[in-house]
Amino acid sequence: MKKFFLVSITFLALLGCSSDDYGTRDDDSGENVPPPAEVRTVQLRNDATLGNILTDSEGFSLYFFSLDSKGESNCTDGCVNAWPIFYEANLILDNGLDAADFGTITRSDGEMQTTYKGWPLYLFANDASASDVNGDGANDVWYVAKPDYSVMMVQAQLVGRDSDGNETNLTDTYEPGDAQTFYMTDEEGNTLYRFVNDTNGVNNFTNEDFSNDAVWPIVDETLQNIPSILNVSDFGSINVFGRQQLTYKGWPLYYFGQDAQRGDNFGVGFPAAGVWPIVNPDTEVAPNAGGSTKVYEVTNQGASAYILSGEGLDNAVNPDLTLKRGETYEFNINAPGHPFIIKSVQSTGTDNAYNSGVTNNGEASGTVTFTVPDDAPDTLFYNCEFHGSMTGTLTIVD
Repeated sequence: MKKFFLVSITFLALLGCSSDDYGTRDDDSGENVPPPAEVRTVQLRNDATLGNILTDSEGFSLYFFSLDSKGESNCTDGCVNAWPIFYEANLILDNGLDAADFGTITRSDGEMQTTYKGWPLYLFANDASASDVNGDGANDVWYVAKPDYSVMMVQAQLVGRDSDGNETNLTDTYEPGDAQTFYMTDEEGNTLYRFVNDTNGVNNFTNEDFSNDAVWPIVDETLQNIPSILNVSDFGSINVFGRQQLTYKGWPLYYFGQDAQRGDNFGVGFPAAGVWPIVNPDTEVAPNAGGSTKVYEVTNQGASAYILSGEGLDNAVNPDLTLKRGETYEFNINAPGHPFIIKSVQSTGTDNAYNSGVTNNGEASGTVTFTVPDDAPDTLFYNCEFHGSMTGTLTIVD
């Protein structure tokens, strides 16, 4: 019995002195060494050109895809051969990364995929080594994943919602149609807009008490990193009644209050298509206050439509226009047999012509000039004198 008691004490003593209690182990030399370091499944690597980027556990760069603005993966079938899915069931993050920014989606093919700030994450098959970022900027839709983007570029269908709640698919000229459009969002996929009646560095929408900010909230993001397709010199900021608003090419930037989900872009149709356009690298520099006359070239498509070009339009068919009180607009008409008349009622004939501030109203081959009066009604029209299908709406704003 005594012998058994001594053996038990010795066994317990050995248990009490296990290396696990001290966080060390013995190697072949008999010296204590620390346990192996925990592998970080998502790491931060500082790139000499791009700054901090996200990588996998082996240091390979991770990427965002511009078509994933709604948080669902649009890289399927053969796409995943070039852009393999990144998925880690048990995330162990590098210092500086927040677990709340990561998530998981189930893809349409049934596979799981890790997301960062709602963006599905990918690797790039042509990155041969851990230092490569060969996928950044590929086709202007793939961008290396960074923790601190202020804006992102996306490609998606524009779906405008007008003041009556009607939704319409729109092209990049804000005409009805199905098309993929490039435009800018914030880092979480929320669409950014400009207001056509703003001028360079001047917000002409927001009230001093911000009573209308819920309709079109200003973007008060402080610019950090941007996708490589964009130029940092195009961004700036302005002071709006004590708050800072981000600008792009001089245009103050806004959100739309009715965009409830990431990827929504309903604002391009409110209150009418084109009043609040998206922004992208093709966006023209904002005009200076009191700038030059805006000019439209007007031709005809038989007796069915007017065709307008200029001020963001390129051969647009019967487009609706937004005109600003106090501004001057020239319509250079080259439509023989189709007199162009600005009217208060959408109809043929010469009745109800709106002549206040208008010169040469009813020209078919000449210039109609319209300096919009301060008391102009909110809605006017242009119409062919003879053909009711040749018409469009003029929305008049302050």
